[in-house]
Amino acid sequence: MLPRLIATDLDGTFLDPQGAYDHARLDRTLRALARHGSHFVVATGDPLDHVQDLFGGLQEAALTYVVEDGALTATGQGTVLQTRPIPADLVHAAVTWIKTAPSFAGNFLISCGVTRAYTELPAAGKRFAASRAFYPSLTHVADLTRVNAPILKLDVTWHHLDVQPQVAAFNRQFAGQLVATSSGLGGLNVSLPSVSKATAVQALAQDWHLSRTQVAAFGDSGNDLALLRWAGQGIAVANAAPEVLAVTTIHTTQTNAAPVVLDQIDAWLAAFEE
Repeated sequence: MLPRLIATDLDGTFLDPQGAYDHARLDRTLRALARHGSHFVVATGDPLDHVQDLFGGLQEAALTYVVEDGALTATGQGTVLQTRPIPADLVHAAVTWIKTAPSFAGNFLISCGVTRAYTELPAAGKRFAASRAFYPSLTHVADLTRVNAPILKLDVTWHHLDVQPQVAAFNRQFAGQLVATSSGLGGLNVSLPSVSKATAVQALAQDWHLSRTQVAAFGDSGNDLALLRWAGQGIAVANAAPEVLAVTTIHTTQTNAAPVVLDQIDAWLAAFEE
C-alpha cells in the first residue's frame, strides 16, 4: 500500500553521509506522489532556511516542512502554518543551566528562532562556520539570555558522539517543563514537552484526514522515536542509534549511504501502479 503521508528525517536518514541527495530523482518521486495524492514531509531538527536551500525548486505540491523538531511547520512554498516557541523565562533558565552545568561542559549552544539562529560562538571561529552549514542565518550575540526573539528550540552539541548522559541530566533538571532528545552527530535538541516531530506530523495527518495507518516515517535518532512509534510504518534505517533500533519493529538493511528512503518510496509506487 502506498502511504498517503511519508515523513523523513534528513541527516543520517534521507541525506547521504555528505549531506546530499539525488535532486532529479526526488523531483520525479514528488511528482508521482502528487499524482496519487500522497504527501512528502521533511521532518527535521534543522531550521526552515536550511531545508529551503536543500529542497528549493522541487515539486512543491507534495512537499511540506516540519522543522526545528516540530516547533515550526511550513508549506513547500515557505508559508508558515504553525510555530510553538518556548516561553522566554524557560529559555533563560535553560540557557543559564546549559552554560554552567558541569555535565554540559564544552558544549556549543545555538538558540533557534523563527527566522534567525543565535550563538555566543565567535563569528570568526571554525565552529561558527561549520554551524552555518545547518543554520544559514546564524548570528553572533554577546549573551544568549538577552535575545528577545521567540525561540523554538535549543541546539546543544559536543565533539563526542554519546550524549545520553547529557540528555538524562537535562531531563531530570527540567522535568515537566522542557524535553531534551538526542539529535545524532553528538548533539541534543531542547523543546517544549508538547512539541516533537510526532505531534507536528500528527497535526498534518489530521488536517489531511489521514489515519496513522496511512503514515510512514523514516528516522535514525532519538528525536525521531516518537514519530516512528506513532506512524503506521515506522522505519529505522540500518545506521540508526541503538536506542532507536531497540524499539522499532521495521528496520532497513541499508544505511543512509544508499538512497534508502527513495528506494522504499519507489518500491511502494511501483507496487501501487501495477
